[in-house]
Amino acid sequence: MDNISTYGKFDKFIHWLMALNIFATLIFSYGMSDLPEALKAEEYGGHGASVTTIAICLVIRAIWRARQGFPPLPATMTDVQKLAAKAVHYLLYACLFAQVCVGILLASTTEQEFIAQGYNINYTSFDLVADSMHDTLLTFHKGIYWTIVALLLTHIAAALKHHFVDKDDVLVRMLPFTKRP
Repeated sequence: MDNISTYGKFDKFIHWLMALNIFATLIFSYGMSDLPEALKAEEYGGHGASVTTIAICLVIRAIWRARQGFPPLPATMTDVQKLAAKAVHYLLYACLFAQVCVGILLASTTEQEFIAQGYNINYTSFDLVADSMHDTLLTFHKGIYWTIVALLLTHIAAALKHHFVDKDDVLVRMLPFTKRP
C-alpha cells in the first residue's frame, strides 16, 4: 500500500461512475413504487440496471480502497472533522450496500418481474422472502433512500467547503482530468 497523496484515474473513474448512477437512481426512482403497474415494468429494467451497476462498483471500490488505502486528509482538519469525514464515507457505503440488499429482497416480493436491463438478472425470481414482507421492505427501502440523500448532501457540502472555504485540495484531487502531483 503506497502512501498516496491523491486519487488515481481508476479511483476517479469508479467514483464518478458510481456518483452518476446513484444520482440517476435517486432522481428516477423517486415515487417509483406509486406508479401504475404498466409503468413499473418499464421503470424496473432501468432501475435494476443502474442499481446492479452501483452494486458492482461498490464491491470493486471497497476492495480497491482496502488494498490501496486512502490519501491523507489535510493536516488542517481537526480530529473531529477527520472522524466526521470517515463516518460519512463509511455510513454512505453501508447505506448503499443495505439499500441494494433491501432492494433485492423487495424485488423478490413484486408481482411485476424485476429484470435488470443489460444484465438480464431477474431479481423477482430469487424469491428470497415472503410476499407479505413487501410493505415492510418498501418502508425500509424508502428510509434508506432518504438517509443516502442526507449523506450525499453532507458529502457534497463538505467537498465544497474544502474547496471554497478551506481552500485545500480535497475536492480537486477527486475531480476527473486532474493529475497526481
